[in-house]
Amino acid sequence: MSGRRFDHGELNIPGRLKNLDREIDRHLAEQAREGRKQARLDIAQRKADREAEKAAEAARVKFTAADLADAIAVRDRWGWHRVARVSAKSVTVETAYSWTERIPLANVLEAKP
Repeated sequence: MSGRRFDHGELNIPGRLKNLDREIDRHLAEQAREGRKQARLDIAQRKADREAEKAAEAARVKFTAADLADAIAVRDRWGWHRVARVSAKSVTVETAYSWTERIPLANVLEAKP
């Protein structure tokens, strides 16, 4: 008798089920490959989205102090703000509190005259 021990339960398994572990391993490996493939696709999509955002930002009209001299409100990524004053590099806007905040001209997305 060889040194290998036999599992009597394994000996009674029909032939098509004896390779079940190999089939499970093959299935798990295929799932892992699909997961890696999807992750690569997700990364490529995020990169394409970032490139599109950069292109949109480059194409966006940049405001100057002269453009905003008569503006009563400006919009940045946080929303609309009432203009308190305009300087060469920024717009000072009112807040709901007792202070004002400055928004760089590069961050101004829209203006209402």
